[in-house]
Order: sequence, then C-alpha cells, then structure tokens
Amino acid sequence: MNTTFLHLRPVMLSLTVCLLAAGSHAAPLTAGDAIELTGTKGGCDFIRMDTAGNRLLLGHTGNKSFDVFDIATKKLLKSVPTSTAQDATTDVKGGRYFVSGNDPSRMVIVDSKTLEITGEVPTAADTDLIGFNPVTGLVYECNDTAGEVWVIDPTAKKIVTTIKVAGGGMEDLAFDADYQHLYQAAKKNATIAVIDPVKNTVTDTWALAPNAGPHGIAVVPDNDGLLAACAGKLVLVNRTSGKIISTADIAGKVDEMAYDPALHLAYCASRQGKISVVAVAADKLTALGDVTDATGAGNIAVDPKTHTVWISYSKGKDGPAFVQPFTPAN
Repeated sequence: MNTTFLHLRPVMLSLTVCLLAAGSHAAPLTAGDAIELTGTKGGCDFIRMDTAGNRLLLGHTGNKSFDVFDIATKKLLKSVPTSTAQDATTDVKGGRYFVSGNDPSRMVIVDSKTLEITGEVPTAADTDLIGFNPVTGLVYECNDTAGEVWVIDPTAKKIVTTIKVAGGGMEDLAFDADYQHLYQAAKKNATIAVIDPVKNTVTDTWALAPNAGPHGIAVVPDNDGLLAACAGKLVLVNRTSGKIISTADIAGKVDEMAYDPALHLAYCASRQGKISVVAVAADKLTALGDVTDATGAGNIAVDPKTHTVWISYSKGKDGPAFVQPFTPAN
C-alpha cells in the first residue's frame, strides 16, 4: 500500500475544496440542451442511473409509466406502461429492473433487454423508494403510508418480511459499498435507520436534529460518510459513530440528491428552480452555490463515468416531459 498517498490524500481533498471555493464566482454546472421524452407528459418522481446499461431510469408519475432513456443516443427507448411509477433499481446480473408502482400498489418486474413487464408483487399500501441488494438477491421497497420497508424475493415474487422503522415518512434508502448496511431516511422524526440486510432488522437509529425532514441520501464511500438532504441543510454523518460531522446550506424543499464520488460533489434538486452544489471533504461540507434549472425539477442523477448531471421536468402538470444534462465545471 502507498502510505505516502494515504498521508497526502486528506490534503489533496482539502486543496480541491479550497480551489472550488476560490472559483465560486463561476457556475459549478453548465446546462445543456433539454431533450423531450417524445409522447410523454407530466413530471417524474425519482430518476436513477443504470450505469452498466448507460441509461436513465425514470419513475414517470405524471405519465403513469416507467421510462427508459438511452444516454448514448439521447433517445427514449420505451415508456413502459406500469401505471404510476415512483422509483426503480437495477439487477445487472439478472437483467431486471424493479419498479415501485402504484394504482395498484405493487412492485413491477421489467426485463432490462426487452423492456417488457415480466411479473409483479402486490403490496398492502402505496409504495415509494426502492433498492436492490445483489448479494442476497432481495429487493427493499418503502411503504409510503407507514414506517415500513417490505423485503421482497423477486424470483419467488413474494414479500418475505417487513422491517418496522420508527417515525415513518419513508424517504430515500441507500446501501453501503459492500452491502453490509442499508440506510433508510425517516422524515417524520428526522432520523436515519441503520438496517442489517442479513437479519433484516434495524440495528441503530441516528438523529439528525436540529435538521428536519431528510429526503434524499447518499453514501460517501471513501470517508465513512453519509449525506442527507434535509430542510435547507445538507448533513454529513459519520457512519461509524452516527454523529453529525458538518452541514452546509442548500435550497429548501430538496427531494432527490445525487453524489459524484470521483469529484466529491453533491447535487441537491429543490423543485424551486435551482440545484444546490456542495463540495464534500472528509470532515467538511462547502456550499459552492446554486445553479438555475427548471422550476419543479426535484429529481436528479449523476453519471459516474462522464460526471454528467441529469434532471427531468415537465412544462406544466400535463405538459411535455424532458430530461436535461448539466456539465460540471473543470
């Protein structure tokens, strides 16, 4: 192991933050041309990256569909008629997408090659966020009406257990890099529940107070951190101690956030016509400013290969839908 690099690495991260802050007069993101999702309408809930497939996955609530967008060709591959879709996750090895859907409430299974629906698992209430554990092959889907996470076997097409989470108001969820922990944001009591994905039980609960209403979260893989987008604040939590390390001001009403681990940048979509950009160091968050985007855009994803940031939005409640790329500053 190169110990010289390990000693220098914190200095390099601090230098990066200083340089970014010094150049804060320049916009941290540059908007590209919006691309219409032809034949669709209305806004989206969460959007995700299928990095292996080079695609954007859109829970297109306004269109009552699950939309798959090819990044290379910049075209909508298919608007899958799932009914209301909130979120999606990818099973790369199994060639499947798992979509949290409502009307009726269920998890929908979509073949990632044919983009055809191959099955579903009914749920007892409306769904919202969803994640997949490739180690166990199980799917985790949030109950949008109570403090519960359903654990689903997608092959057997059944719910195998239900995890109870104190507080309720289930928002984003994220696994750590080795799938040893699942983190679940609960907005009603402003906490992060730590879940053991082997026992499927809550092992710890981290308080985010005085910060309120956590929504989007992201794991910081190289410094034992977790980011939580709260009401007007981005919060950095240490994943060993569960303690808050740093906070930074962001726009209010952030729903989804995305993190680029190579650039150490967090992007928070606010639905208020701006994206808040924050530099992430081992023990400090530095707000780099807000970037203008489409009013109402509360969803965001980042391509870890190209570092392009993507949002989606619609022109009016029932107007045409678009995705739009943003390029980070050099």
